[in-house]
Amino acid sequence: MSVNIPPPKQITYSENGMKILFTFFFFLPLLSFAQAFTNDTLYTIPINGDTLNIPVNVSGLIDSTSPSFGLLSVCLDISFTNVQDLRVMLRAPNDSIIMLADEKGGNGDGYYGTCFQENAANGWIYQGAAPFIGSYYPAQSINAFNKGLNPNGTWSLMVKDLFVFSDTGSANYFSITFGNNPPPDPIYGGCSASTPYGCKCPDGVSIDCDLLPDLTASALDIQLHHAESPEHIVFSNSTPNIGWGPLEVHGIDSCFCGTTPVSCLDTLCPDSTPVMRLVNQRIYHRSGNTMTYYDRPAGLMYYDTDHGHTHIDDWASYTLRRSTPNPDATTWPVIGSQTKTSYCLINNGDCNFNSGYCVDSTGQVLHKADIPNSDFGTVSGCGTDQGIYPGNLDTYDESENAPGIILPAGTCNGDYYIVSITDPDNHFLEQDKNNNWVAVPITLSQQTARNFETGGFSFSVNGNNVTFQSNAATADSCVWMWNDGSGSSTTLTSTASHLFPGSGSYIVWLYAWNQCGPTVSTDTVQIPLGFIELSESIVSFSMQPNPSKDKVMFTYTLVNASSVSLEVWDAIGNQVKNMVNSNQLPGKYQVSFDAKSDHLPQGIYIIRLSSGNKIFNKRLVLLE
Repeated sequence: MSVNIPPPKQITYSENGMKILFTFFFFLPLLSFAQAFTNDTLYTIPINGDTLNIPVNVSGLIDSTSPSFGLLSVCLDISFTNVQDLRVMLRAPNDSIIMLADEKGGNGDGYYGTCFQENAANGWIYQGAAPFIGSYYPAQSINAFNKGLNPNGTWSLMVKDLFVFSDTGSANYFSITFGNNPPPDPIYGGCSASTPYGCKCPDGVSIDCDLLPDLTASALDIQLHHAESPEHIVFSNSTPNIGWGPLEVHGIDSCFCGTTPVSCLDTLCPDSTPVMRLVNQRIYHRSGNTMTYYDRPAGLMYYDTDHGHTHIDDWASYTLRRSTPNPDATTWPVIGSQTKTSYCLINNGDCNFNSGYCVDSTGQVLHKADIPNSDFGTVSGCGTDQGIYPGNLDTYDESENAPGIILPAGTCNGDYYIVSITDPDNHFLEQDKNNNWVAVPITLSQQTARNFETGGFSFSVNGNNVTFQSNAATADSCVWMWNDGSGSSTTLTSTASHLFPGSGSYIVWLYAWNQCGPTVSTDTVQIPLGFIELSESIVSFSMQPNPSKDKVMFTYTLVNASSVSLEVWDAIGNQVKNMVNSNQLPGKYQVSFDAKSDHLPQGIYIIRLSSGNKIFNKRLVLLE
């Protein structure tokens, strides 16, 4: 057999003003029987969502592939500033297609001299990070083409920008190589429709289950990215999928004006409202080593004919609320509200690159390694078919999430919560519908000159007598409800004392009133039976918020009278502030800390609370 090995292909291009030279090396097991076919024409990747098809003509090979002769590698060079927006596929002359990479690489740029092959040196493409350089296992095996296919004819590299009108780039080189003894598939380390044995069921044991998504909302994204102006607040919002299967949506050819069926080619109804298209949610089911799916109706959604994709209406709802003692934030009084229609459901972030965005019901931060079926999915992007894979997230920054929440005139400054609910109308079937919302504390400061009183109170216990200190230092009145059968007390000051009838637990409520209205707080007071001497005085210590840009509230509870020290240390071991150094009675204490007033720079600080031989050290992150 003749040998036809081209010299290594060198490509020079400009990236950030620098000339970079890359050389392709083919990582092949048997170079003496390899033949490569190339196309080194430069193609611009479309920004309108169209698929770029780059042809390579193959000729002169035997007319049937097999495990003895077939496709060895697919090599390419793509310059693109955000490769997580790209889908890259390979189409054979018989029009069969495999996925090479689907929205992988995070926010990195480029496939620079990248080869896909089944004896790769750098592992799975879904586990890599851009820029991709060297060889990787593709998302689907290229050995799918080594089963009797006639390799002669036109092959195509298919490149699609799924997040249209965003980044730009070019495909610079495409090569496919054939030869003897294609390497076998590696043992697959992940979950896909073609490898159901790699997919885990929620119980971790069974092999027969629906693989459902689990949609959540990111508190950290809102906390880090929000901006206030008079009568207005905007913020970023991310919707991670931390479930066992993809959220996959398919628009179908079934459209309506109200309840009347109409053609999906129509754009407007007779009353000038948009035509609505029915979408299905696809649910994947693992049964042993077989993967099946079923489709279920997921509502009527607006189809944007100009952009060629389906919007998911009311994808998220946002409200600004004042808190009450009810732990369910979705019941709190609403100050302002807004709903978000999705532009499209797409993987434009993930639980690794957006660390802290994916959180489970217990508050545990998740990364892709913690989500067994991460990256399982078949569709994502802007079109009639959309989706978010497990371990990935869709996100909208402040400008994309306009108009945010419009606040009513006369809104007071003070402490509020942004409550974000993903899929509030329950269009989609999920693993857990109870974790779709988050409540993120924020403080408004650019509204009217009026301010709500600060919530919360501390107290100290001396026998049956308890002394209370409200955080609302300038309230017009404070109404205390003791819940011990004695009614309530109203004071004009922030302090109060109460003699409880005996030992036990008492839930105390405080309504701190001013011209903005009440700030409602509650806490539990424990009156011990006689004197209790415990080996440790401090039973709890917390701080909120963390991370913080300025003010932090430290809260701790003592069960015995004790000498207490509360200090702030920097990351290299220097004490920068001593906030408490005194003897204190049993009770709950709150200490406010303002990093801006103390002119502390951003960074990591250690908060040390000590009493006797008990020391708590907690890490505080200060942001700019």
